[in-house]
Amino acid sequence: MALELNKLTEQVAGMGATLAARSHDLAARLPQARAALQALAGNDPALQHKIERALSLHWAGAIPTDEPVNAIFPCPQHPPLATIIAADGSQVYPDRHGIALYYLINTGSIVFRHGMNDAPTCASQPRLFYENEDMYLGEHLIQGALVDSQRDLAEVRELARLAAAESEAAPTLALMDNGLLLYLGLHSSEQRRSDEILRDYLRALREIEATGAAISGVIDRPRAANVLRLLHLAQLDNADFEAEDLRQLGDYAQLTDRMLFGALKPGERSAIFVNASPENMEKYMPHGHKIMFFYVNTGSAEQPGILRVELPEWVAAHPEQLALVHSGVVEQARFGGGFPYVLIRAHELAVVTWAQRGQLEQMVSGSMLRSGVSPTISRKAQGKQWTNGG
Repeated sequence: MALELNKLTEQVAGMGATLAARSHDLAARLPQARAALQALAGNDPALQHKIERALSLHWAGAIPTDEPVNAIFPCPQHPPLATIIAADGSQVYPDRHGIALYYLINTGSIVFRHGMNDAPTCASQPRLFYENEDMYLGEHLIQGALVDSQRDLAEVRELARLAAAESEAAPTLALMDNGLLLYLGLHSSEQRRSDEILRDYLRALREIEATGAAISGVIDRPRAANVLRLLHLAQLDNADFEAEDLRQLGDYAQLTDRMLFGALKPGERSAIFVNASPENMEKYMPHGHKIMFFYVNTGSAEQPGILRVELPEWVAAHPEQLALVHSGVVEQARFGGGFPYVLIRAHELAVVTWAQRGQLEQMVSGSMLRSGVSPTISRKAQGKQWTNGG
């Protein structure tokens, strides 16, 4: 039976009322958070002691840098010549009910030469994974989170390749759609593979650093609350707290950093913070790739578009590279309706449509038949095909 929408009428009405009440509550509590940010002194020894204590308890907040936590920075001038490269990926996950076990990663990329007469260079690179070492971790089929990490690795590798080829022509900025941290806290059976992916990912970051290019990850509509966690930490009475105290946000519950920095004017960015994630502090920082972030308004005064921009410490430490990240993201967002155009185009090049998935299945089926293997799907999948077809 199809979805009976008439039975959802009252629930949808209740949802609308709940969303309105939640929005009103958040708006009422937001000024308190912004006032706390304005009053915070990032170099306060008492706060630094609390941060050290919190880090020992795997706190996932924001660590202040040399920039005042309440500082606002206008958009610097974009260089007249710059190379902006972007890569994005999509995937087809393994389907144990399908005709064969495999997965696909497709990486789209674009090279945008700002201020030059050359047209953008676009490409996509698909790769099929089907060998036993690709599909299995011991006796277990590879999980979606690990496929996602393979996709992220393919993206940063493509950026490293393009940066090596392009960075001598002009200042170069490499952009990824999403953050720069790989969260690889998977099952113990997947640890070896995840360690290999992280090793290769960090190597690609080193290769980009060696070219002189800057790299950043751009997150649209971020839900993170790292800075709010810092504000909550600052309000705790002393450093004698437990991990449970850090899991809460107190007065800032359900608020996000995006809301906190929603008053930024077009082009302005917030101060830079260090992501205090245990993954960052334990796996990235020892290799010289500590991940930092700021927020920037790429929208208008009437309709702010607050993006979270993540960057390695070696980018933040170089004023020219930091300025290129800031101005490059803002400039590209002018062409993309508030989100960098090159990332929109890279996604378009990477996406695998349902029609293309069907064509791939036909190719796989034909290959199996030619090799003497009969392609069949599970009874469950067959039943769903009949139901959906009806």
